[in-house]
This record gives sequence, structure tokens and C-alpha cells, in this order.
Amino acid sequence: MKSRIGTWESGSRQQDLEIDMEELQSAIEGVQGTVGFAAKHLETGQQLSHNADSIFFTAGTLKVPLLTELYRQVDEGYINLSERIELSDDLRVPRSGIFKELATGLQPTVRDAAMLMIIISDNTATDALMEMVGRESLHDTRQTWGLLQTRIPMSVRQLLYSAVDLDPENADHTFALCSDRLFKGRFNLSADAYDEAKSDVSSPADMSRLLELLQSGDILSPESTADALDILKRQQLRTVIPHTLPIGTSAAHKTGFYLGVRADAGIVSGPNGPYTIAIMAKNITASDRVKVDLSLSPISAAIYRAFTS
Repeated sequence: MKSRIGTWESGSRQQDLEIDMEELQSAIEGVQGTVGFAAKHLETGQQLSHNADSIFFTAGTLKVPLLTELYRQVDEGYINLSERIELSDDLRVPRSGIFKELATGLQPTVRDAAMLMIIISDNTATDALMEMVGRESLHDTRQTWGLLQTRIPMSVRQLLYSAVDLDPENADHTFALCSDRLFKGRFNLSADAYDEAKSDVSSPADMSRLLELLQSGDILSPESTADALDILKRQQLRTVIPHTLPIGTSAAHKTGFYLGVRADAGIVSGPNGPYTIAIMAKNITASDRVKVDLSLSPISAAIYRAFTS
């Protein structure tokens, strides 16, 4: 069944968005958990949403506001992308990425770290950049940008240690111990990492708004806007938003995942123009990450067809 929903204004013309509601409803019901999404076509203003203002855990999508704040500080002259970050043992963060596996003393540039943070979701690079930009600055800027449902009180290290009942400030709770618990899936769903009042959270609407601001060029210089989008387009973890889109479709996006949580947010360059899309899920009962991603990607496909019909 096709239905017209989401009327919008464009000058003096009002148009409707045609979408196969059965396809979209089926995609939503296929997710074994709570899902929300927000999407906006940036040329027509058409929008689609479901639970868009609900709070979800960011997981790795927190790296989008971090990347944007990094480039804002580059524009302000506080950070130089050519500056070097030295890898030390106390910087290493478990789980995704390769930075943690490399030799102590390695000195990639800030831009190298930003690339690693986005394209392979490198957690060590992320926390190094978060320390550089400062969480207080990140907090203040997201308020300026109107991201009022977005809070990032935890570093990735704090988040992951919390998820497996460890304290990063405890010397006995080592990198190796945390890595082992994460590998064995010893998660505590009552931990702060799973508490919406204490963990890193956002909403599909907030993430979509941030991406719209980034794409518009209103919050960064033209050079920084182009570079940030270029990094997002090099994403190598492509199993949600771009997974079922036509071959060759460009998507600048960032994924996020930990037990019970999955998210992906980005900008898709459709044949009728770009659109933002943020898909977030929590309380996921399926433990197989591949199955989770395969349940979320049909939402992206339905939105793509709605915006390109």
C-alpha cells in the first residue's frame, strides 16, 4: 500500500511524499528492539521519522559530533591537523580499531587520528581526540548547534569499562582485563553504560540536524566542511545505511555498536539530491551483529525509495 505522508512547503508549492507504508512498517517490525529514525531531503525539505525525538545510546555515532567539533576548533585556530599525537600505553582503548595494536611512540597526525576514528571506528584515536578538544567544549558547542538531546559525558574507555563492570581509574582493571571481558561478552545491562541518564546519548532528530548543519556549510569553513565530509565518505563499516542501496550510491556516515545498541547516521547522495538519515536502535535482543544490521538496512532502503520515487 502506498500512501502520501509528510506534507512540506517549498516556496508557494506544497507537495507530498509518496512512500510504501507497508514496506516501511515491515522494516520497522523486523527490528528486534526499539528503533527510531529521522531523515530529511536537503533540497526539498521532505522528512520521514519514527521515534525521532526519543533518546538512544550513541555508541560510535558520538564520533560525528566529535569530528565536527574537532574541525570547528581547527577553524578557530586551536588545533592544527598536522599536529602529532604520540601513542602511549595509557591511551590504548579496547575493542574497535588498530591504533591500540601499534607500537608505543607512534606519532600519527591529528587528521590521521580523525580518519581512523571514522572509517574503522578506532576507539583509541577517538579518546585521544576527545581529550584534545575537551568534553566541556564539546558540550557547549552541541548546545549552540541546538542538539539538546545529545549528551556525551563518557569517553569510549569509560563507556566500555562500565559496560563490563570495570573502573578505568582502578589500576587493577587493566586494558587486558577489559578486552577479555568484552571478547567474552560479559556485559552488565545495569551498568552506567546502559543508563540513559549517565551514558552517551542522542536522538535520531539531533543526529539528522547535526548532519544537515554539516552539509550546509553553516558551521564550518568550506575547507573543513569538505574535509570532514570526505572522511565520512571513506567509511569502511557499511552494513546499515548503504548496505541495500544501489551500487555506487555515495554515503558519508558513521556507525555505532555495542551489545543491545546499534546506530548509523549519515548523508546519502541520492539521484534527486542529498538527504540526512539517522537510524538508532536499543534494547536489541538479537546477539548476532550481522542479523541486527540486516534488520536495520531495509529501513534505509525504504527511505531511499521514498526520496527517489
